[in-house]
Amino acid sequence: MKKMKKALCCLFAAILCIGAFSGCSTETGTTTGNASGESTAEKGDTAPVSGGAAMNLTICGGSIGGAWASIGEGTGEVIRRSFPGSNVAYEVGQEAANVALVSSGKVDLGIAHTGLLKLAGDGAAPFNKEMDNLRAITVLYGEAAQQFIIKNDLGFQTLEDIKNAQYGLKINFNTKDSFMELVGKACLEAAGITYDDLASWGGAVDFISMGSSLDLMRDGKIEAYSNVIQVPSSNVVDAATSVDLTLLNLSDDVIQKVNDQLGTYKVTIPAGAYSFLKNDVNTVAATVVLFASADMPDETAYNIVKAIDENMEYFKGIHSSLSTLDLAAMQEVSPVELHPGAVKYYEEHK
Repeated sequence: MKKMKKALCCLFAAILCIGAFSGCSTETGTTTGNASGESTAEKGDTAPVSGGAAMNLTICGGSIGGAWASIGEGTGEVIRRSFPGSNVAYEVGQEAANVALVSSGKVDLGIAHTGLLKLAGDGAAPFNKEMDNLRAITVLYGEAAQQFIIKNDLGFQTLEDIKNAQYGLKINFNTKDSFMELVGKACLEAAGITYDDLASWGGAVDFISMGSSLDLMRDGKIEAYSNVIQVPSSNVVDAATSVDLTLLNLSDDVIQKVNDQLGTYKVTIPAGAYSFLKNDVNTVAATVVLFASADMPDETAYNIVKAIDENMEYFKGIHSSLSTLDLAAMQEVSPVELHPGAVKYYEEHK
């Protein structure tokens, strides 16, 4: 009986090991791609192997299939290329949760907008305490623009038009308490509209992913969607083939109020950026970064930047949002502070 128990224990341990290796294989073997879902990184792209110890890291980003998942998994790949033997796991995340997990030391790296990191440092909503230990490693992409995507047949050009008409707009925002949702909400409030106002006028507000929301627009169940995304968005381009769309223009007053509140900045989406866009649209934008805790060792932060730089062409091909990245752009993380280890690398490679 004792021999049988011992054999069963060994068998169980072996099964666990096989499962663990299978899980790692699935994670690291995930194909990364551009906004259309097609891989833009060549498997044969290689860089010289760096000296230094292998790293054991966890990265939290966004939902599987989205840009942040591709970027998170791609970051793990460049680290493994430059530092063989490294174990880098990607975890599905939500933006505000990413910030809290990294700040508490439960996860090593996260992806978030700089504006949300600023709110965390200030202890402002959606956070209930100051998280002043967050440091940027690198910019991932900039000019992620606030876009109020709305059905053109409603006849609205600005948020003020909706307020003046007291129109009950049926609109979806991205995940609750994400920076994308906070920016959209702040824009409404700067124009004198609250979620409760929309409901009282007969409208509705919900918080659903972009793909699902645009499907609801196609089905006529909602009339608008708000998100902070790069231009052009392939999802919007696709939706415009079956729905007559436009973008709302933000007034200078709304832009200034939101920038002061959230650390965003003014950008103009040019006419022609989408086939349906006949005029320039003014809006606000934000920057997305890879970030860590200040407690991350300087050597680790240094080596993460090094791995990205050594594999830059591969990294830029992971997703279309990374296509213009270079070492100079990687440092533009304001209003967030750079990690000292990252600073050291950037200063050595001016």
